[in-house]
Amino acid sequence: MADVTRGLDRWITDTEISTRFPYYTRANADEVGPEPFSPLGWSLGWVQGCIPGVAKGFVAFGVLEPDEFAVDPPEVFGNWGGYFYNQLSLPRVMGVRMPGASPEAIDLAYFGDHPGVPAYTPHPADENEAQSAKLVETMGWAMSTDGFPAQEEASRSAMRVVDERPDLASLTNTELVARARQLAGPELDAAWTAYCQSALGASLGPGAVQAICGALGRGADAVKVMTAVGGIESADAPVAMWEISRTIKSSPRLMAEFDAGVDGLLERLHASADLEAATLLGQWDNLIAHHGHRGPNEWDLRAHSWTTKPSMPLGMLERLRHQDDSKSPAEAHARGVVVREQLTVELLALVDGDPEAHGGLQAGIRSASVFYGLREMGKNACIRLIHEAKLAVMEIGHRLVADGVIDEVQQIFMLLDDEVDDFLADPTAMSALIRERDAVFQHLATLDPPYIVKLEEGVPPISAWPERGASGSEPAAAGDVLQGAMGSPGVVTGVARVVLDPSDPGAIGPGDIMIAPTTDPSWVPLFLASEGVVVNVGAVASHAAIMCRELGIPCAVSVIDATSRIPDGATIEIDGSTGVVTIVSVP
Repeated sequence: MADVTRGLDRWITDTEISTRFPYYTRANADEVGPEPFSPLGWSLGWVQGCIPGVAKGFVAFGVLEPDEFAVDPPEVFGNWGGYFYNQLSLPRVMGVRMPGASPEAIDLAYFGDHPGVPAYTPHPADENEAQSAKLVETMGWAMSTDGFPAQEEASRSAMRVVDERPDLASLTNTELVARARQLAGPELDAAWTAYCQSALGASLGPGAVQAICGALGRGADAVKVMTAVGGIESADAPVAMWEISRTIKSSPRLMAEFDAGVDGLLERLHASADLEAATLLGQWDNLIAHHGHRGPNEWDLRAHSWTTKPSMPLGMLERLRHQDDSKSPAEAHARGVVVREQLTVELLALVDGDPEAHGGLQAGIRSASVFYGLREMGKNACIRLIHEAKLAVMEIGHRLVADGVIDEVQQIFMLLDDEVDDFLADPTAMSALIRERDAVFQHLATLDPPYIVKLEEGVPPISAWPERGASGSEPAAAGDVLQGAMGSPGVVTGVARVVLDPSDPGAIGPGDIMIAPTTDPSWVPLFLASEGVVVNVGAVASHAAIMCRELGIPCAVSVIDATSRIPDGATIEIDGSTGVVTIVSVP
């Protein structure tokens, strides 16, 4: 490994730093891409699909004019060492141009209160009266609409692709490549155009709610009136997992099968003539049919999904089956609805004599509920398309493994998109290069990329990046208080369980609080297996916060270095309304 990676300064997917939008950050980017993106995942799924769609979304929303940024090379996002970077400068332009907003408010909404973020530096072109006028129209729409037909159609279209999937084994390699390029290119481009607008719209309502609640001295209530809003599509998978876990928990026969381990579990169930096994398998098939696209690092074509690696959701069910029935997400949601509705009436009464504040709060709460649902709907649509492209490429990978060309299926993702055709014409010619790239890629996953990338400083050579965890913070002691940001309301005390990989949840279960680096939808079933959630990064509109509010689970986000500071096994208390984590005792 040392010979392969010595002196590595750049990686094959590294992008240029924009001179117009010169700052990039891993904030919230580590929720989208916690691990490096594979060469094919970036050069096809992102360069051909996501990036053009995001650019069009920013234009459609009114933030920028079409000629204000470049797509090739991309100025929308960055990628260094395989790691995905959010634009920090670009959203700040929206803060300048959007009436009532500011770059600082945008930073807080999107990236949380994280140290190391450079101060906003004005650019002469940031002010734009025409775009400000367009944003006024967009804001009015986002604060009043009941839906977004383009997003809803993108969701239906992605589901049709899943439902109409051909028999991939019957397609030629050429046909499989064409399918992957169509889905991860033009189809994903169109889906991202709608999703980008949904994601941008999802910041407006919560921003208004937080501002008004803060002015009332009731800042902690902001998350409470955005709790259990319903219609959050990403909650469907954990709810389905919960129902499966109840089937398991109620059956001594099925509990015994899980006690025997998840390896070979599906095969044992299929071989059984037991009615309970058949019931569980029916639920399982429905889960995979509707949610099989879920998985860690799911924005990358290379990453395994619940479909391609069923041991991941089975491992979560193994943990979830131990949870008490009283933790039902349906019951928690119902309780959250009652609290939200009562608190909404109370807060609106406080501003009853101020028509502007009353209208703003009412519209903000309503907009948040609409756009949180649209945002998760949009993300699901995009991930479904990526997953369908993934399955097509993996089918080729399986064939090449059988032919002895590559060692394992995922090595095919070490190709760049413009190399795929030549590779398939003469596969053995690139076998050695693929293996070499795979070794480097595995090494990249052990590194800690720079948190901020600035034009004036450039990107440090990859060979200078520290190993992940090498500069960890000192562990917290009993009595220490860690300040994060509000995520999901509720106060809970439990045993901290540090989980770094959702496919390896360890012994997390009832009475535990999950401490995670960041989360995506594939983590959510583990939320239900625990009492609360703490994550290193995020803000009020990040995925972990939205999902915990929907499922009635207390959550603190942006607790810096939580996974290294909070000792596994410590007893902690979290307050999701304030983001405070208190270390009660340490082992």
